[in-house]
Amino acid sequence: GGAAPRVLLVVDGANVARFRQDGSFRPSALRACVEFFAREGVPEARSGAALSAARPAGAALTPRPVPVVEARVVVTLSETHWQTVVADAWGKSLDAREGVAWTPTGTDDDLFTIQLAASSGAWVVTNDRFENHPAWAAPVRGRLVRFAFAGASLFVPAADDLDRFRQAASVAAPRHRHAR
Repeated sequence: GGAAPRVLLVVDGANVARFRQDGSFRPSALRACVEFFAREGVPEARSGAALSAARPAGAALTPRPVPVVEARVVVTLSETHWQTVVADAWGKSLDAREGVAWTPTGTDDDLFTIQLAASSGAWVVTNDRFENHPAWAAPVRGRLVRFAFAGASLFVPAADDLDRFRQAASVAAPRHRHAR
C-alpha cells in the first residue's frame, strides 16, 4: 500500500456557517461547502481527524490529537456548536466519520484551523484573513479559498482560488453536462 491520503482541505467551520450578515450559525452552509468539494472530487473524511476531541457518550469533550487516516476534508469547529451540528443527520454522519475537528471551548479555533492546514499542507476554506495571527497564518496565506453563498445554500468559491486549489491538489474540474 501507499501513503495514507492527507488532508487537502480544512473548512473554517465557524466562518463558513456564520457567513450571513445576521451571524446566525447554519450547519446547512457547512454541508453545502463540504458537498461542493465532494463534487469537485475531494472526498469527505472517512476516518481520522487531527486536533479532534474524544467524546465518550455523556462525557465532556477532551482534546486529543488523532492521526489523519483517510480524511481529505476536515471541518474545524468549536465544541460549543456540537449540539447544533449533530442535530442534523448529515452533521451527525460527518462527526461519526471524524470529519470534524472539535476545538475546546474558550480557545481560538482559528489557531487550530491554521495549525492543521500548516502541518498537513492543506488549503483553508475561509473568508478570514487571520490578521490577528500574522506569524501563525503566514504559511497558509497562499492557500485560502474565499467563498460566498448565492441564496441560502449555493456555495460559490472564488474562481481564482478554486483554480489554484485544483492545480495544487491535482483535482480535476468536474465535467458538466450542458442541456442542448
